[in-house]
This record gives sequence, structure tokens and C-alpha cells, in this order.
Amino acid sequence: MPMLPTIEEEAKLSWLRLMWKYRQQFQSMASASIVFVGCGMRLAWSIFDTPAGKFLNNNNTHNLMMSWFIGAALGALLAALFVQRVTKNVAYTSSGFLMIMAGILNIALPQHFLAACYSSVSVGAAYGLTQIQALVTGSEVAHKSIRGMLLSCEKVFLWLGVCVQVFYTRVWHNLRPLDSQGYEMHIDQLHGIAMAGLGLGAVILALAHRLESPLLLLHQERDMALGDTLKALHGQSTTELVRLREDCRQLHSARDWERFVEEPEEAIAGWKIWARRFLPFLKVLLLRCFATLAVSLSYNRAFVVVSWHGLECDMNCMYWLAFAGLGGSILGAFVVDRQGRRKLCSLSLFLAGIVIVMVGGVFEHLESVKRTFYDINLLAIALLMLLFEVIVAGGVALPALIYTAEAFSIAHKARCLAGILVLEQLLHLGLLVATFEHCITVSVFFFTIGGLSFIVGLMVFMLMPETRQLTLYECLFKFKKVP
Repeated sequence: MPMLPTIEEEAKLSWLRLMWKYRQQFQSMASASIVFVGCGMRLAWSIFDTPAGKFLNNNNTHNLMMSWFIGAALGALLAALFVQRVTKNVAYTSSGFLMIMAGILNIALPQHFLAACYSSVSVGAAYGLTQIQALVTGSEVAHKSIRGMLLSCEKVFLWLGVCVQVFYTRVWHNLRPLDSQGYEMHIDQLHGIAMAGLGLGAVILALAHRLESPLLLLHQERDMALGDTLKALHGQSTTELVRLREDCRQLHSARDWERFVEEPEEAIAGWKIWARRFLPFLKVLLLRCFATLAVSLSYNRAFVVVSWHGLECDMNCMYWLAFAGLGGSILGAFVVDRQGRRKLCSLSLFLAGIVIVMVGGVFEHLESVKRTFYDINLLAIALLMLLFEVIVAGGVALPALIYTAEAFSIAHKARCLAGILVLEQLLHLGLLVATFEHCITVSVFFFTIGGLSFIVGLMVFMLMPETRQLTLYECLFKFKKVP
């Protein structure tokens, strides 16, 4: 069958023309993007700009740093109950109000421990709600030529929030006089104002943009609204609209994929049925968990130690790491739809493994000979750690996020996404506890990341499908093939 002209022309469009052509699809992610900025700011407040300086460094501080991840897990569990059943604005407006509530707590009680914990849980819950809804809706409204770029908004704006938080914290402490005045604003009150403002903006944008997922409209049997939505999202081309409507119907007919592909009279081994259901989940989960290691507290604290001497920072150098994550996410967003998910991810994992093993070797040398940090050139080590962050943020975390939105049938997608996000947060919590208790040395941590990088890279190269320029229906065919 010859390729349709609309598909041939798609590859010739530049990024800016693609973004303008499908601007309605990007606008559908506007409210979620605002929420991600606020969640990134709170994440930075938790493990980048750590609150140990705000409260005593004890178990209470540890609980405060863990509260964001607990909230994210709770938000994901809540999202699994109603996402794909009701309008997307339920999740987005709820997340906005949670951020407003968190901001009010920070403004009213900037130095109160319980208020800080509750506000972190609220923002984490907003992140869990919004990520599940954004991945479901974003993958269903996006044209296949920009699906990766559209879904990458989650990582880009999350890192943007981290950058904003660590940057204005540094500026605040540089400009603030040493003698504290009783009338001046507390820095966490400024954080609360930003949280409340972003939450209000998310609510307004959610109510202003009413285009729903075509699959939700098809499930509700609203054919007229389906046609209007496809026209608004993809343009006026009659041929394109007919093809997109057929794609939606095809995907909706396969909403319970296991029953769709298995004929009743066909005898299929039990292991193959279970493999079809759980292998995609396990592969995506492994990839997501590896990306988690690069933003863990253990990695951040190791970078702080190196950057004090290598980058000669007069205070917290985490803004360098934040900008590396943002830059990597932006680069990955522009590459992932052109070069493909599997190629980008597998190559990035092998490169990241080489870089982090080099860094781990230096730390192992320092730990074994008991030499000071001044005896070696730590500038090169700090730059290697920044390079690792760029590679993982753009080449691993982004493809992992996109694979998450493409791997599951629409009948089970919300629950599978919630399960992955909950397990990801549990890994974060485990790494936090290990860091608090000093259960693992830095060199062992880096060597572990390096070994996992090569193993996961081989897994991606051999077992993960290439889903570039494929519809969601075609992605299911790719993922459900059992090796």
C-alpha cells in the first residue's frame, strides 16, 4: 500500500512548523505543564535544595524529604480510580487546588514542620494525579509524528521547576542581608506564593481548554463531538480526519488487548498469556527505575561534595545539576521523534554506563587511599557527573516516559501507569532511607548504576520495540510480541 501524501509531507516539516500545526495538542498539555513546574519546584525543595537547613537534621527532616514521594504515590493510586472514565479536567483542577492549598500552608506557616509536610504531600499528590492523566490524554490526542515531543513536556517542565527553585534560592541568599529583619518575607513564603499562583493558573487553563481525548468521546458514543475534536486537533484535511477516526475506532475495539488477540478456539500456553500482560509492564518499570537513580538524593549529595571543590561554589551548586537535567530533557524532546526511542535509549545507556563507572572509580580511589579531595582534579569529575545527568535526562528518562504511554491497552493503561509510578516512588523512598542510614558508599552506588546501565541498555536494544511514527494501535502489536 503506497504511503499517504500527508505522511510523506510530515517528515519535511521543521520542529517549529510541526508545533504550530499541532498547537492545539500542545495546548491540551498546558494545564499539566503548569502543575509540573510547581511539582518540580517542590521536588527541588525536597531533595535538591534540601530543607535540612530549615529544620534540624533529624528524623523529622527525613520525613519531610520523603513526604513528596509519599504524596506522589497516593496521587497515582487516586488517579487509577477515575482517569479514562471522566473528563481530564477533574485531575487537572484537583491538582491545581492541591497546589493552592499547599501554597496557602507555606504562606501562613512558613516555619511550621507539620505544615511543610502536609504541603509536600499535597504537591506530590498533584504530581501523581497529573502525570497519569497527562500520559493517558497526551498519548491519545497527539499525532504520531509528535507524540514523543508532546509527552516530553512532563520532564521538561518538571526540570524547569527544579531550575526555578534552586536558582531563586541562590539569588535570595546572595542578595539577602545577613542581619535578619523581623518584617522581611521568609523564603518559604515566596515559595508558597509561587505554588498558589501556579495552582490557580493550572485551574484556569484546565477550564479554558475543553478538548477531550477522542477515545474518551468514542467510548461515550459522542460521535459529533469526536469529529469536532479531531478537526480541532489535527486540522481540516478530510482524508486525514477519516484516517484518524478509523485509528480511534481500531484502538477502541482493542481496548482489552489480551481478549482481542486471543481467539477462543486457539490453545495458547498459560505462560504466554501472562507474558503478554506483564512483560511490557516489567520492561517499562525497569527502565523507569533506572532513570530514577539519576535524580536520587545519593547522586545529588555526591555531586554537592564534588562541586564544592571542583566547581568552587561558595554555596549549594545544585543549580548546575538542575540546568543539566533541563538541557538534556529539551535535547531529548527534539530528538526522540526523529531518531526513535530504542536507538536513543540504548545508546544513552551505554554512554551513561561508561561515564558513571569512571566517576565511581575516582570515588573508590578516594575511599581506599583516604586522600583529600584536593589531591585530584575534581573539576573533570563534576563535569562528568553533569554529562551523566544530561545523558540520562534526555536519553533514558524521556524514552522511558514515552514507552510508558505507548505500552498498554486503553482498558488497563491508567492502572498500569499508576502501578509503575507507585513502585517508582517506593524506589525513591528506599534510596532516601539508604542515604539517611549511610547503608551504601558512593563508589558502590556508582558502580551499581554503571552495571545496571549496561544490563538495561542491552535489554532495551534486544527487547524494547521501536515505536517512532507508529499509532498507538501499532505500538500494542510491537509491545505484545513475546520474545
